[in-house]
Amino acid sequence: MAAPATKQSVAFRFDPITVARLKQRAQETHAPQTSLAERYIEEGLRHDEHPLIYFRDGAMGRRPALLGTRLDVAQVVTTIRQNHNSVDEAADYLEIPLEHVDACLNYYADYKDEIDAWIERFNAIAERERERFERRQQALQ
Repeated sequence: MAAPATKQSVAFRFDPITVARLKQRAQETHAPQTSLAERYIEEGLRHDEHPLIYFRDGAMGRRPALLGTRLDVAQVVTTIRQNHNSVDEAADYLEIPLEHVDACLNYYADYKDEIDAWIERFNAIAERERERFERRQQALQ
């Protein structure tokens, strides 16, 4: 999630139990409380707008994914592109309902730059791994 160039100060009053849980989570993850609160609010707002999208952690960082699957939004968008921009063909290929592919496409429409950056990162890693594999194969000959 892209951060604005400057941040604004906002005051909220939370239930003491929520504050205690936030502090505990911040200690467990070694993350600032403000960063966690901002992430939870932003992800909550996005989830409200896109109910079939949730956020998960992984080796490449935290990213939007399709609820009920292990598919990242970026993977679904890439599959649509690989299937001649056909949502129907992508749904068939991924063996998921058309509505789920539509949900990813709607999220992509709202957060295109963010998802394109994920796709670019994934492609760069895939290319590096492909080159490593080729070097390994050559080393064995």
